[in-house]
Amino acid sequence: MKDGDHTAIHSSPPQTEVVKDCYKVAIIAPNCFYYQVDLFRQLANHPRIDLTVYFCSEEGLNSQDVARMFGENGRWGNAEELLQGYRSKLLRNYSPWPSYLRSLRGLMNWGVWPEIKKTRPDAIVLMSWMNPTWWLAVLASLSFKIPFLLMTDANVYTEQSMSPLKRFIRKLVLGQVLFTQCAGFLCAGTRNKELYRVYGVPEEKLFPFAYSSGYNPLLEAQGELKPQKRQLRDSLGIPQDKFVILFCGRLSDEKNPFRLLNAYQRLEMPRKALVFVGDGELKKPLMDYVADNQIGSVYFPGFQDRNQVSKFYAISDVLVLPSERETWGMVVNEAMCFSLPVVVSEAVGASADMVLNGQNGYCYTPEDQDGLFQSIKQLAEMDEELRVDMGNKSLQLIKDWSQRDLGLIMAQCLDHAYSTNNREDA
Repeated sequence: MKDGDHTAIHSSPPQTEVVKDCYKVAIIAPNCFYYQVDLFRQLANHPRIDLTVYFCSEEGLNSQDVARMFGENGRWGNAEELLQGYRSKLLRNYSPWPSYLRSLRGLMNWGVWPEIKKTRPDAIVLMSWMNPTWWLAVLASLSFKIPFLLMTDANVYTEQSMSPLKRFIRKLVLGQVLFTQCAGFLCAGTRNKELYRVYGVPEEKLFPFAYSSGYNPLLEAQGELKPQKRQLRDSLGIPQDKFVILFCGRLSDEKNPFRLLNAYQRLEMPRKALVFVGDGELKKPLMDYVADNQIGSVYFPGFQDRNQVSKFYAISDVLVLPSERETWGMVVNEAMCFSLPVVVSEAVGASADMVLNGQNGYCYTPEDQDGLFQSIKQLAEMDEELRVDMGNKSLQLIKDWSQRDLGLIMAQCLDHAYSTNNREDA
């Protein structure tokens, strides 16, 4: 991993002339995700951005996605928390199979065209290209001569795992059509930027954005909960002397929980524990495997809401995310707020920007069958003082990450788009 991978996201965006004092911006978002709300608030409060967010699904508000993804009744947050501090509007979804989780058919918000025609924003920001809603929005932007930007967390590793035929089709549709028409790309980290480079997007259109934001509540929770680590372990039934490995996420094939369980099983130390926070189709097979093989100290607390999950970060010694496919991996950022070292597969989007190999954790290639075990083993056998230093490095990195002025970067991206358009029209 190159040092540049970690500094690129913090580098200054290209400097351009200021074209407009204030831009009227429409973001078309698939759903109201809790980790994007702070971003919307930041943009809405920026003096050069007049923002409206259009949501294509209300699943994040009624928590249907929690039940579908985790098999649990829980909530990411309520509407008052998620919609406060910025202007938003819900677009009706006409899909017979409504869900932002269903690519190509889950979102059909036909009202996006008349909304764009009526409001005529200065720019449209699209957060996906995988549903008819965005295809229609692109056609509307071209029809009404409105520049559009892409703000996704698509990961180059996911692209490389596709079949040659699928990559060929995407090269034509994305590289030769969609990306050539796009005015700018708000890149969610190094892996996302590498994806656009693969498709030939010129550097001047790539802006280091990384839209994950809003870590202050977690940093505050860390200050409150970390001193309660002993009491929290007692309340959760986890012995004080255990080295606690935390997995947090959906228990599904692409997250590789069985590989983590096998690595834990190989770890030759008596004082160890593994906590699977989350739910999904693999929960029962995992529990059955633990029982059949008499693996001790493996815990399955299930899906945890936003308030409860902080307790598990606070009682753990390391977070592990062994995914084979993962656009970003927000739990990595969250764990770092709690001064945890992290072990991640390089297929995790966050790995290139948030994990300094050997400094605040370890990365391994998904193809390395022994990499996960060796990474965990290094941390487990490490002197506690050194492990604490790695956790402190995580905390400092996420604090630095939180200092970015995302409104300024978006305004500069729009300046670039408009100045480029002006030169072409001249």
